[in-house]
Amino acid sequence: MRLKGYDYSTPGAYFVTICVKNRECFFGNVVKEQMKLNGAGIIAFDDIGDIPNHYEDINVGEFIVMPSHVHLVVYIYEMNSGRQASRLQDIVGSYKSGVSRKVRRLKEFENFRWQRYYFDHIVRGDNGLSNISDYIRINPLRWNEDIENLSFMESLTETERTKKAEKFYIDLIK
Repeated sequence: MRLKGYDYSTPGAYFVTICVKNRECFFGNVVKEQMKLNGAGIIAFDDIGDIPNHYEDINVGEFIVMPSHVHLVVYIYEMNSGRQASRLQDIVGSYKSGVSRKVRRLKEFENFRWQRYYFDHIVRGDNGLSNISDYIRINPLRWNEDIENLSFMESLTETERTKKAEKFYIDLIK
C-alpha cells in the first residue's frame, strides 16, 4: 500500500517488490543458491532492464528476478524539461502489464498473474540503499528462508511469520 499523501513522482530511490499471484514460482528455481530463470523469468528480467528506455527520468539500480517475485530499485530523477515526472505506480503498472502480456504468450504460462498490489519502500539515505542493494544481490542465497518463499512461510506459525516479516523490514532499512 502506498504512503498516504506521498507524491510518488518525487525524485529519489524506491525499493520495489512485485509478487506473482499466490506467490507461485513462475520465473524459475533457485539451484545451488543461484537463480535459474526459465522463459517467463527471462522476460521478467529483460523487461526490468528495458524500463529506462520508456522514461527519460528513470533508471533502475540493483534488481533480481526470483521464483515468485522481483525486487528492484527504481531511481526517479528531477525533470528539467518542464514535463511531468514519472510516477512509481505508473512504472510498476506498465512493467506488470508488459510482462503479463509476454509471459501469457508462452503456452505453459498462459495462467500467469501478478498479485494486485506491490510493496514499495522510499529509500532514505546511502546506508538504506546499501542494505537494500546487498539484500537484492544475495537474495538467492537466502531463498530457503525468504519471506516471499511460500513453502518456507507455510512452515511457520502465524506469530513466527509476523516476527520474521517485521525483522526483515527493520533490518533492511537500518
